[in-house]
Amino acid sequence: MLHRLAQTWACLWLALSATALAATPAAQPIESVLALESLPIAGEAFEASAKRTELARALVMQLETQGLPHAGQDLTVFGQTLSWRKRSPAAAGDNGLALWAVNLETERFVRGQLQVKGLKDVLLYHDGKSQSAGSDGYELALAAGSHRIWLLHGGRDSDDEPALSWQGRAEHDRVRAHVEPERRVTARLLTNAETVGQMAISPDGRYLAMSFSARNDAADQDLRRTEIRDLRDGRVVRQWTSAPPRALAWSFDGRYLAVQEGDNLWLHAGSNGQARLLLANHENIGSWRWHPDSASILFAWTEPYKSENEKRRRLRSLEDRWATFRDNSQLFQVDVASGLVRPLTAKDASVSLHDIHPDGGRLLLSERLIDYSEPPHSLFRLFELSLPDLEETEIGQYRLFNGALFADQGYWLLAGPGLAQGDGATTPDDLIPNEYDTQLYRLSRDGETARSVSRDFDPAFGGMHRLSGGDLLLSAVAGEETVLVRFDAARERFSRIRTGLEVMEQFVASEERRPTVVVRGTRAGTPQRVHRLDLQRDRVELVFDTTTTSYAGVRFGRIEPWSFTNTDGDDIEGRYYLPPDFDPDQRYPLIVYYYGGTTPVNRQFTGRYPFNLWAAKGYVVYVLQPRGTIGYGQRFSALHVNAWGKYTADDIIEGTEKFVAAHDFIDSERIGNIGASYGGFMTMHLATLTDLFAASISHAGISALTSYWGQGWWGYGYSGIASRGSFPWNNQDLYVGQSPVYAADRITTPLLLVTGDSDTNVPPGESHNMFTALKLLGRDVELVEFPGEDHWILDREQRYVWWDTMLAWFDKWLKDEPEWWHHLYPETED
Repeated sequence: MLHRLAQTWACLWLALSATALAATPAAQPIESVLALESLPIAGEAFEASAKRTELARALVMQLETQGLPHAGQDLTVFGQTLSWRKRSPAAAGDNGLALWAVNLETERFVRGQLQVKGLKDVLLYHDGKSQSAGSDGYELALAAGSHRIWLLHGGRDSDDEPALSWQGRAEHDRVRAHVEPERRVTARLLTNAETVGQMAISPDGRYLAMSFSARNDAADQDLRRTEIRDLRDGRVVRQWTSAPPRALAWSFDGRYLAVQEGDNLWLHAGSNGQARLLLANHENIGSWRWHPDSASILFAWTEPYKSENEKRRRLRSLEDRWATFRDNSQLFQVDVASGLVRPLTAKDASVSLHDIHPDGGRLLLSERLIDYSEPPHSLFRLFELSLPDLEETEIGQYRLFNGALFADQGYWLLAGPGLAQGDGATTPDDLIPNEYDTQLYRLSRDGETARSVSRDFDPAFGGMHRLSGGDLLLSAVAGEETVLVRFDAARERFSRIRTGLEVMEQFVASEERRPTVVVRGTRAGTPQRVHRLDLQRDRVELVFDTTTTSYAGVRFGRIEPWSFTNTDGDDIEGRYYLPPDFDPDQRYPLIVYYYGGTTPVNRQFTGRYPFNLWAAKGYVVYVLQPRGTIGYGQRFSALHVNAWGKYTADDIIEGTEKFVAAHDFIDSERIGNIGASYGGFMTMHLATLTDLFAASISHAGISALTSYWGQGWWGYGYSGIASRGSFPWNNQDLYVGQSPVYAADRITTPLLLVTGDSDTNVPPGESHNMFTALKLLGRDVELVEFPGEDHWILDREQRYVWWDTMLAWFDKWLKDEPEWWHHLYPETED
């Protein structure tokens, strides 16, 4: 491609002209700052204080939580009212401590020095982080985006006129300084913004408990709190700080809020807020729930497995590869009044509690059995346990199910359309149902027959909750959205509930006859919100909005739907993200994102792959849902089985080509693609089929189906659904023909492979296979591993590097801007 030839010449030019680039460009003066002057702190005392740095950090910490200041905004300090004023740096006086604020905008990765002249006792912070001055100023490396500078100083230092300027290393290392209270979204903002993690609603629907988490980089502190809010008037009636609770739940009588913090379980009295420790230092407590009589709590308690021989390890089953499989989790009950704990189960294998009958006399449990005789090579025993005599009654054994509840007659069961006891499949005879397309069944009391009540309902279910009247609330995947659905048990009718969200993360419901429901979640362009739902009046009421607490002044680009009909007549849903300062007369590089591993890429605001951040970096981002995805009906999802990219690749290629043809603002020579896990497999597979893309990224991708099937912890189980009935010995066309590494010689697209070196889901060897092949073939390939990280990069600081790595790769190949990549990965790096 012409673009790749241009890339080669650009790199050659950079290498040959290093001396020319070393010429220092003219400095950019910063004309204006926001100044908060005459701070009521004695300058001499401040400068002499051994806590000077900590005092400055404390000030910046508070300011970072308040959003961007604006001219004329007042701030009360020690009883004095100060105002932020727009000033020229040259106008700085000599009347004590002052604080300046200025925003730097960059359109690409830049390096340079922020130079400060004519001021004394300067302390400078960049995005909340303290910076050290060098001989030429404060050395900064800035990714494309918005950057906030705080500068605390003691006034004029000499007769020299105070000045603030940016000195770039090269001509392209330019910034735009401004003092307006607006910015683009940043990586740290996405991870540091306050979010709600857990919710619990009182049985009468009046009180809502919520746990909050945030991060303040200036304080180097995680900020965590839990509050109880009165939903009648929005008043916070109680709030406390602690480690984030692992779970919250009100007792059925409303007397207590139970809060699990680590290995401790606390009871907070609803009447006066008094806290009582019920379970103390009970290591390895698992899930728990209140008994309907509110007099006890049932909880899982795990005994870690201890090997008898530490010098070797025998794998007795495929599941023994899982780190915790031999741990034994049993069910216990704690009496609230006395604190006495008694065991309810004592089995050789772990048990899971699914439900407690409303009368409190029966428990619904399951245990996993080792059985590989049929796909997906798992087996679960569902049984009842009576209280208090602890008599067991087996209901049945099922290959795979996702949840179970007591019903008025028998049970409710969430399971795939191919459930052997059921009638859930609606696929044609030539298609195998996709077992991830979860259906709702009425399971008979004897467990032998299951009747699907959702055969004609396209959304796939994720979880369910039984309301006091017997109806169900269910979360469901409906195309790109995660929605809330009510099931009328008597009429067997589904109705979608309006939540005001596109991706619901959690819902809670009261025990009233007309329940109060609270949901939390996001929209594609809207950060997390908490909404209260009035089901009778179909009303949505805002309870909490992170936009006002964390994202004030942030400019986002538009998000537009864009779908197409493929050559086979299937509608393929998608959407695209535009940069905040989008200009339709310009031409933009495009990033195409997909998954393909049977779940859609939903419309959540952020996540492991932050589309709004990519758009803020100057990219158009196109996201599509190829065939094989759940949430669009059983025929659509069944195309995932035994395909391994056959339909998915066609949709991605056709969708990309049609998207580019339909939008003049896309540069067709600058298209990148990225996917992770199954999507990473798709990136490798696409690279063997097309040269449509100028750069590709595969995170934790699968290069050889056989090695993933045999070595990934869940490879054989996932393949039991995705490759049902196919094995390396009976379907080599699939296991070899669809494995990208066997067609590596057809790859010409520059490919970045990314993996955690401790990935147990898709082992790093999958990336190493492709890396070895492309290195021997002399192709453009890079492999970046993250030490200690598993399938997802969860460490906060590692995640920033991970995000930067992906964007720097695209900057290099799609924008002809290799500087960020070379900054992260210099050629002399060990």
